Amino acid sequence: MTSSQQTGRSSVVGSSSQPDYAAVNVPSKPPTEYDHRERRAELLQQVRDLGHPSMIHQGEAAERYGVSQQQISKDLDRIAEYVEENLGARHELTIDAVFQRSIEGLLEEGEYRKAARTAKDYDEWVTDRTDLEEIQEQLEFLKDAHQEQQK
Repeated sequence: MTSSQQTGRSSVVGSSSQPDYAAVNVPSKPPTEYDHRERRAELLQQVRDLGHPSMIHQGEAAERYGVSQQQISKDLDRIAEYVEENLGARHELTIDAVFQRSIEGLLEEGEYRKAARTAKDYDEWVTDRTDLEEIQEQLEFLKDAHQEQQK
């Protein structure tokens, strides 16, 4: 069970019409029968497990799911958009995956204290990203208001 399933997050992200890929249950059917949501959910989990999106061999993934390599590339772009809506730009997918894998690895090694510190670092990183986005929105608002006054 993923953390999003444990927390009961909705299957759609916020006001976006994009599914919450972390909350999609990957079925126990052949991967060639997955719909795009299931395929992307599994690809997201693979990125997190492997620690970096470039670790996914797109040709092999295309063969696994019975789609083209171009489709896998598009899927990774949609996953990056999903992460961006939740955390920031495409490079945020990498950072998120590394944090998730690091915490998981530390827990597997029984390094609970280090895992807790890494989780705290992750939380601070997410909070900083959110704070920055809020400041950017406020600046845009002020800029728009100033432009309206100039008219």
